[in-house]
Order: sequence, then C-alpha cells, then structure tokens
Amino acid sequence: MGGSRVKTTGVLLCLCYCINTGISDDLSGPKCGLPQIRNLLDRSLRIVGGLEARYGSHPWLVSLRSRGSHFCGGAILTERWILTAAHCFSIVSTNVSVVIGEYDQRVPDEEEQTFTVNTIKIHEKYQHASPMSYDIALLEIDGHIRLGPGVQPICLPLPSEKFPPRTSCLVSGWGRTKERGLLPAILREVQLELVEPAKCKYVLQTLRPTQQALTVLCAGPERGGKDACQGDSGGPLICPREDGHWVVVGVTSWGKGCGRSWINNKAKSSAKRGSPGVFTDVKMLLPWIKMKLREGYLTLFNQVWICITDCIADGLTNDFVVVFCSTADANPNQKSKSTLGCGTVALVQDHRTVHSLNYPQSYSNDSVCHWVIYAPKGHVVKLDFDDFDLEQSDDCEYDSLTVLGDVDTKEEIAVLCGRNVPPPVLSYDNVMVLQFTSDSTVTYRGFHATVSFISKIGECDTDTHKPRIHITHHKKPTDQVIMKLSITDNAFTIFYIS
Repeated sequence: MGGSRVKTTGVLLCLCYCINTGISDDLSGPKCGLPQIRNLLDRSLRIVGGLEARYGSHPWLVSLRSRGSHFCGGAILTERWILTAAHCFSIVSTNVSVVIGEYDQRVPDEEEQTFTVNTIKIHEKYQHASPMSYDIALLEIDGHIRLGPGVQPICLPLPSEKFPPRTSCLVSGWGRTKERGLLPAILREVQLELVEPAKCKYVLQTLRPTQQALTVLCAGPERGGKDACQGDSGGPLICPREDGHWVVVGVTSWGKGCGRSWINNKAKSSAKRGSPGVFTDVKMLLPWIKMKLREGYLTLFNQVWICITDCIADGLTNDFVVVFCSTADANPNQKSKSTLGCGTVALVQDHRTVHSLNYPQSYSNDSVCHWVIYAPKGHVVKLDFDDFDLEQSDDCEYDSLTVLGDVDTKEEIAVLCGRNVPPPVLSYDNVMVLQFTSDSTVTYRGFHATVSFISKIGECDTDTHKPRIHITHHKKPTDQVIMKLSITDNAFTIFYIS
C-alpha cells in the first residue's frame, strides 16, 4: 500500500452527489402556482361539475389512471413528486400511471406526459376504516416532468399563511358532473367558498356513521349545487394569494353525496343528509409533506455506495484504486434520469476547498447536491467562504446552501443564499453536511469555500489521517465501476478504467 502517499495527502473521503429533483425547501415561492390563464375566478361557475376549464388554467393538475382509466386526481409539487389522497389507493396500488398536462382525455394534449409510479407514501396515521383523517399521499414518479406553459407546480402554503372563511377557491378534475353521473372527458372546475371550521365540524357530526375529522377543512355552499364528486378525489383545492399565485389549501377527500344541501341536516333522514366538500388540510400536514420529500432525497443518497479496498496501490502508477458501487452508471458521460453530473467520489481534506458544481461558471438548474465532510475525532469542521453568489429570495426558497450537523439532515446549522459572503460556519461535532439546492430558473456563480479542522480546545489540527468513509447502506451493489484516483497537492482527477 502506498502509505507515504496517503499520509502526505491526508484526505478524508466523502460523497458528493446531485439529483435532479427541481424542489426548493419551501415550495411556496412565486415560481409556482402561476397558470398562463389568469383571473380564474372571473367566471360564473355552477353546479356539481362546474364548467369546462380553459386549457392551461390548471397546469399542476394530473390524472391518475389504472389500466388506462381515470380514477383520481393529483397536483404537481416538484418535477418528481405528486400530492394526492391516500384513499385513492385503498383498492388500486399497482399499475398506476400519472398523466401530466392532461386536459381532454379523448386525445393527446400538447404537453401531455405519462409516468409510472416509483413510490407511494401514505400518511402513517391514515386508516381505510376511518378515511376522513390524514387522507394524504405523495407519489414519486419514474422520471422528471418537463415543465412548460401548460405544466407547472402548485404552491404549498406557508406555515403562517391563512385563508379565512368565505375565501373563494377552486376545485378541478374529471370527476362526475352529478351524483351517479358520468365522468367527463374534458377538465372541469367549480368555485367553492371555505366554510368556518366550527360549522364544518358541526355538520360532519350530523352524519352517520360518525367519523373523526382531525385533519380536514370544508368548502361549499349550504344550499348545495356546487361540489367535487367521485373522480375528483386527490385533486387540489386551490386558493389565490393577493399576488395572483395559487396555493394548494386542501386535497379532495370526502363528501356525503355530491352537491347535496346540508341545511338542517338533523331534520333529514340519514340517507338524505348532505355535507360540504371535505378536504384534507394541507397546512396542517405540511411538516409531514416536507419530511417525506426530504426522505426521498435521502433514499436517492443511500442508493449510492462506496466500496473501499484500503486504498491499495495499483502496482503500476502508485495511484489509489477505488471500487465505486452504484445502482446507476458512474460514467458522467452517460447521465441517468436521477443524476446531474456530480454523482461521483469527492475528496476533501484539511485546508482544501469545496465549491458548487461548474464553479466559477454558473451552477445548474434543478439540482440537489450533498457533501459529507468528516473531521478527525476531537475536532470540528470550519467552513470559510471565499466567494458566494446564489439567487436571493425570502427564506432562501429558490437557491440555497444549507449547512447541517449530521448525515440524517436533522441538525440545521445555517441556510444561506444571496450575494454577500457569509461569515465562517462551524460544525457541532466532527461532521458537516452541505446541501446545495437550485430551482428551475435563474442561476449564479455559486460558492467557493475552504474546509479546515479545528480541535475542540481551539487548536488547528496538523496531523495527517488515513482516508475513511461513512457507508450509509449495507447492500449488495448491482454494478461495480473501477476508478483510479490520481491525487496531487491541489486537485484530484478521476479516471474511469471500465
């Protein structure tokens, strides 16, 4: 083994990866919820099925299909994730396709795209026997949605955002136009007003059998005549912000009949009672949504494995030989759907640099990159920024560099964006994780920073250390690509042998 070479370089071997997800942390900024058709509420919408929607007026809406037949709706959150209702999968859970950019189900539409489903994430507290509570699910599709004028994500609500009772909102879908009616081919929409929470709770208590309604909100007139119906389930209830952007406030969940009056419910027989439209309260379940989306990142992270053979010299050039194990092709010239150019091995050592992809050229759109940096035991990681140029936004919701204190991404140290060089950042312990995200528009130069290790008693570490690696998953790799790492004092080069 080339021991002297290892000691003189003193590297820590870490993993850097990029995934093309197109998601910002908040999903609530002005780059979502903007259809090409404006003034959606300026129409006289009526009855259960409402009116035919205009093409492009609901670019976030998707059609879920089983064996080619529509059964539920959903809403685009990111280029890979769809928001829908859990009860849509009480019977159907396999052979589900997601149709994006749909308008007229009889013909292919201009921006129509079809994907299969990779993962279905249903809320852990949802129960089929009591389907009104926690009726929410996330779908990860097999591929990336091509955004365009007729295909756009919807905004998630901000935690502090409020839409008061009587706010006029919209529901859209390919659901029945009346109770026991037919499914329409062309997308329809209906305008509903939000109901006071106390009134919503009261009317739901008049229904039989009674159900817990822990995570719901209601919308629709007491006299009936306007409602969502079978086939609309999973679609979004959207409400407008003052700036014209649309927010998914609810997920279409449940209702007693379709468009029935619910005035004086107690005076009616159980069979004739009605209810407003019942929707899952998205803001109430916002922490769950964000947690599941982050878990999706970690799943992709854990699908890349590193196999170290003690940095054995190859006997010819005295360079290190590393086996890179991955479910995806490690050759950067053959990009897979889930990588964006930095799904390779990165080397970081004391007093060396880390920087955004392509620096000093502009970083890429729609990317999420991670660097995992380990300091020697008894030391912390210090990050000194030399240059910093990321898109500025409130709460860093567009492009950002997040500094974390653990590989589980739970200990947030700092979230950075803008064009001012930040002050130095210290880790809590001997590990620091950097997470860089960019959205689908506008890129800047990125960042360039120096990594150093500081002993916990305040002295910089000068010892050298053998390379080591944190292996997040212990699985048998499906592919192995041999790489030769040629390390110099200032840089490293990766040679793909085959």
